[in-house]
Amino acid sequence: MANGTVIWIINHYAGSRVHGMEYRHYYLAQHFMRMGLRPVILCASFHHLLTKLPEDGHARVDGVPYVWIKTRRYERNDARRALNMVDFSARLLFAGLGQLPKPDVVIASSPHPFVAFNGHRIARKYDAKFIFEVRDLWPLTLLEVGGYSPRHPFIRAMAWAERLGYERCDHTVSLSGGTKDYMVGHGLDESKFVHIPNGMDPQTTAEHVEALPDEHRRVIGDLREQGKLIVLYSGSHGVVNALGSVLDAAELLREEPAVHFLLVGQGPEKESLQRRAQKAGLPNVSFLPPVGRSQMPALTQSADLGYVGLQKRDLFKYGVSPNKLYEYMAAGLPILFAIEMDRDEVAETRCGFSTPAEDAPALAAVLRQVVATPRERLREMGERGRRYLQDTHTYETLARQYASLF
Repeated sequence: MANGTVIWIINHYAGSRVHGMEYRHYYLAQHFMRMGLRPVILCASFHHLLTKLPEDGHARVDGVPYVWIKTRRYERNDARRALNMVDFSARLLFAGLGQLPKPDVVIASSPHPFVAFNGHRIARKYDAKFIFEVRDLWPLTLLEVGGYSPRHPFIRAMAWAERLGYERCDHTVSLSGGTKDYMVGHGLDESKFVHIPNGMDPQTTAEHVEALPDEHRRVIGDLREQGKLIVLYSGSHGVVNALGSVLDAAELLREEPAVHFLLVGQGPEKESLQRRAQKAGLPNVSFLPPVGRSQMPALTQSADLGYVGLQKRDLFKYGVSPNKLYEYMAAGLPILFAIEMDRDEVAETRCGFSTPAEDAPALAAVLRQVVATPRERLREMGERGRRYLQDTHTYETLARQYASLF
C-alpha cells in the first residue's frame, strides 16, 4: 500500500451520513483518507435504502468523492428493481469517468453480482487490482427467498457474473466468515478468500449526533413514563427480516405489561405488518418511520434491548453481518438474536440472548426471562457487547485489514 493509492469503490447501494443507508463504504472511505489513500465511491442515484436522493451527479460528502450513476426508480421488489440493477451496471459501462483519478484498486461490491463484470472490466482497463466484495450471496438469495428457478435467464446471468468475480479477482472479501466453502465451490481460489465483516465507527458517529424527530421522542417518552421494557428493531421491514414472528410474540405477550416492541424503519412489508398489528389490536407494538444516521445513537440509547432476526433458511447458515447488530452493541444494548447460523457472536460474547429463528414462543419465553433479569445484569451484557465491538469491529480496524490487501 502506497500513500496516495486511488481506490474506486463500486457499490450500487452505497449511502452516506447525509443520504442514508448503507454506510459501510462511507466509513471505510473516511478511514482510507485518514491513512493517506484516495477513495472514490461510485453508486446509484436511486435505490430503496436512500432517505435523501442526491441532487447532482458528483459531490463530496464529508470529504469523500461520490459519483452517482443515474438509474431508474422502482417502488417494489419486482421487475423494476431488477431493471434498476441492470441499469446501474449497463450505464456504468458508458459513464464518463475520465475526470476521476486513475484507480490503483477497484473494489466491486455486491449485493447483486453484475457489479463483478464492471469491477473486472475497469480494473483490467487501468491495470488495477480487482477486489470482489460479497455482502449477499446472489443468486442464491433469490433462489431461496424469491423462489426463482435456477434456469431463469436472470438467475443464469447472475450466476455467470458471480463466477466471473470469483475467478478473475485478486481477492474476494466476504462479510461473513462462513461463506468460504460455498465460494470455493463456485470458482474461487481458496487463497483469495478474506473475511472483513461490517462494523461501527464510534468516532465519526459521535461527530454527527442529532436529536430524534418529535414523533419518536413523544412515543418513546410515553413508553418510558409507563415503565415499559423497550425492545427495539431498527432496519428494513422486508420478508427476510421475519417481523411476523415478532408480532406473533407480541400476541403471546399481550398480558405481559412490561414488554413493548418498537419497530423503526421502512420496507415492502411494513404496511402489511401495520395492518396485521392493528387488526389484532396489539397494544404492545409501535411502528415509527426510519431515522437518519446521525439520529441512530439517540434511538438505540433510548431502548432496553435490540432485536435482530431473519427467516429460518439454509441461506443464512453461511452467516450474516447485520449492521444493526453492531449499532446495538455500540449503544451497549443487550441483544435478542434470532438468526440460525454457524457462528453466533451474541452467544460467544455473552452480550444477549439467542433464540431459534421464526420461533415466536421461544422469543416470548426469552422476553419473560429478560423481564425477570436484574437490570444490572442486562447492563453487564450490553457492556460486553460494546467492548467486543471496540476491540474487533471498528471501521478503523476493518479499514486497516482492507488496506493490507492493496
